Amino acid sequence: MNYFLIALTILAPLTAAASVGTDLKADGQSKAPPIKSAFVESLEQLHRPPPREPALKRANVETRWFTQYLDNFDASNNATWQNRYMINEDYYVEGSPIFVYLGGEWAIDASGISSGLWVDIAKQHNGSLLYTEHRFFGESIPIKPLSTKNLKYQSVDQALYDAYSIIESLLLTDKYNGSKVVVSGCSYSASMATWMRQWFPDVVRGSWASSAPLVAKVDFAKYMVVIGKAYNDLGGEYCYNLIDNATTYYQNLFATGQGEKAKTELNLCEDFDVDSESDQWQIFSTIANIFAAIAQYQKPQNYDLPKYCSVLRSFSDDDATALSKFVQWRLKKPACVQATYQGAVDYYLWSKNNYDDPSLGWTYQTCNEFGWFQSSASSKQPFGKSFPATLYTDICYDVFSSNYTVANIDSKIAATNKQFGGLNPGVTNVYFVQGALDPWSKVGAGISQGATIIPYASHCPDVDSISASDSAELRASKEKLAELVSEWLK
Repeated sequence: MNYFLIALTILAPLTAAASVGTDLKADGQSKAPPIKSAFVESLEQLHRPPPREPALKRANVETRWFTQYLDNFDASNNATWQNRYMINEDYYVEGSPIFVYLGGEWAIDASGISSGLWVDIAKQHNGSLLYTEHRFFGESIPIKPLSTKNLKYQSVDQALYDAYSIIESLLLTDKYNGSKVVVSGCSYSASMATWMRQWFPDVVRGSWASSAPLVAKVDFAKYMVVIGKAYNDLGGEYCYNLIDNATTYYQNLFATGQGEKAKTELNLCEDFDVDSESDQWQIFSTIANIFAAIAQYQKPQNYDLPKYCSVLRSFSDDDATALSKFVQWRLKKPACVQATYQGAVDYYLWSKNNYDDPSLGWTYQTCNEFGWFQSSASSKQPFGKSFPATLYTDICYDVFSSNYTVANIDSKIAATNKQFGGLNPGVTNVYFVQGALDPWSKVGAGISQGATIIPYASHCPDVDSISASDSAELRASKEKLAELVSEWLK
């Protein structure tokens, strides 16, 4: 392992991956990009960063770059790359603690450390805020192209050590020598915040894990069950039934030889094969993902789901027509809906050679480490039964390599749970928070693991500042976090 650090921190960006070069295709040419499928777009919406409240005043957030090793665990590999991170020192005084916000499967921006609860707590302690960008996301691309061979450097292990290296580089400076460190994250980065405490307990005094998935799982059927429950409980039974009725209608059309009618009514592009099982998986998964992306970040105090259900109903009194028009509206009204399986695969294959897709690195991690393939395996949800986890494992096989068989994927996911402990990571000083209507809570810490559950809330419900619109439970959880941080920093 490369335990020594390259402590070169610069204020002007260097070309990412300059030291490892950029491979070209064998013919030296780059094909024109294929159309991004609706399926790929829907997945990108599911893995966007949590929405942030506007900052009341401008924060002085500085972008910096840190030289990382391409492989933190191979001392013979000296290749390096430039890792972007951001820092807000508005509240700095001598001896300031460092409040770290870990970036997840997204590009970081200044808003992440300009406003919100973590910023408020940092201000109380005269803390500096650090926002790290995960390798293979945003501008932190260690190596190109994103071939399967190069993506072997994309892993949570590498990312954890990247974050640690940036933190330690600050601690080695006179300015932050002896500073205490606390860490936070949302969603996957909350998993990382948990594991940072597990890996580096002597450096990380405590972690706030908001909506952290801890159990890797291939077939994540319960995800859509919770999404359905959110629409039923908050949007109303009529909304749940509308989605259920429309999905059942289109499924029956395909099942009874009326696929062309379904294709027309859903405005699917000409290349959609009504007899292809894989294409059918694509469109039904896309529909479910579109509804899931809304519910995943809904705020009950804003009545988000009732509002969207009203919009859904307003498109038509006919359930199937209303669903089709709603889906196209959420896709920004394309000329036709691109939803073929091969179209998604071709787009990912093109992205491997011409880095132009922010989701490819995450898709690789799901195939290689986590699974979390959101399927229709449960009957207790309104999105039908036409997108099994096989849709995703097939993509792993067709995009990354024939080594990604179902058996090998199962083995990789089991290895992740063994390494990190699943629901029993064996850590102290980690504050887990879950929304009761967050689908990710089904693979995260629960009451028995000491988690705080926020009624009616969804994913990362507590990232904003304390507000008059907070429920009593949400406010109490935010206040508890502030108290815990004070204890961790003593």
